[in-house]
Amino acid sequence: MIAAPSKHRIRGAALMLVLWAIAVVGFAVVWLAGIVGTELETGAMDSSGLRARQIAVSGVAIGLHPQVKPEDTELLNRDFGGGEKMQVRIRGEGGRLNINKLLEQRDRNTLKNLFALWGMDPDEADRLIDKLIDWVDDDAGRGLNGAEQAEYEAAGIPDAPSNRPFRSVREMERVLGMDAVAAAKPDWQDFFTIFGEGLVDVNEASSEVIQAATGIPPEAAAALVRYRAGEDGVEPSEDDFKFEDPQQWAGWLQGSRVPADEVSARLTTESKVKRIDSRGIVGDREVVISVVAAQAGESGGETAYLLWEEK
Repeated sequence: MIAAPSKHRIRGAALMLVLWAIAVVGFAVVWLAGIVGTELETGAMDSSGLRARQIAVSGVAIGLHPQVKPEDTELLNRDFGGGEKMQVRIRGEGGRLNINKLLEQRDRNTLKNLFALWGMDPDEADRLIDKLIDWVDDDAGRGLNGAEQAEYEAAGIPDAPSNRPFRSVREMERVLGMDAVAAAKPDWQDFFTIFGEGLVDVNEASSEVIQAATGIPPEAAAALVRYRAGEDGVEPSEDDFKFEDPQQWAGWLQGSRVPADEVSARLTTESKVKRIDSRGIVGDREVVISVVAAQAGESGGETAYLLWEEK
């Protein structure tokens, strides 16, 4: 029989969390001090905006702690009163499709599956994929339906294509034909990433991403996500089911036209790269900070920060 953790151990873990938050927030405060003066001079930030940013930074600090889990919703979502709130969400970046890995592997099927879910015609999707490949390849050879410098110059898009991997998901907007994706799916950027090893995390991915990556029917993908959400149907929460072994999802993959071993090779149960979205709210002012980090974990090492965005 495993003994329950003592109150001393619980308090010790809580103290470690507080110290971690203080250390990271302290660093962030120094960083903020360098920009606050300029913003106050220009009127770009009032006291409510500054306080909202401080709350958002604090949320990032808590979200980055290796012992804090996505289901720790009471810790991650706080109402401080007086209209001040903190809302933090931790997600594995493996819930998104790594566009650079897909294009490097010439994985047309996953992209075609995704675009089809968004209502794109298969021929239109094929033409767009050719243009995406031409954007990242390192030669001037034009794909069958692709686009190189001449086509971009004619469209008034300078310095294109880049002939290198995408450096941000937003850069995909510059590819000819991506306007059709934006029209069909305005939030399409939420389905892609440039970070991580390129495996799809079955514990994080939406039903659309799972369906695109595995080729299973929409009913099976939706059922898998519902099963993952537990009895309350909410993710993240304490009753979530976490897949740990390929055998646990084998039943849902039976409807795929792709061999089961090939599908399983595209999947993982844990994302090594995390995304922390921290929202600081003060009255009607709101600041959102998104951080993508390859976390060191509880065993030590350094955290690699890959992205810091503010809105």
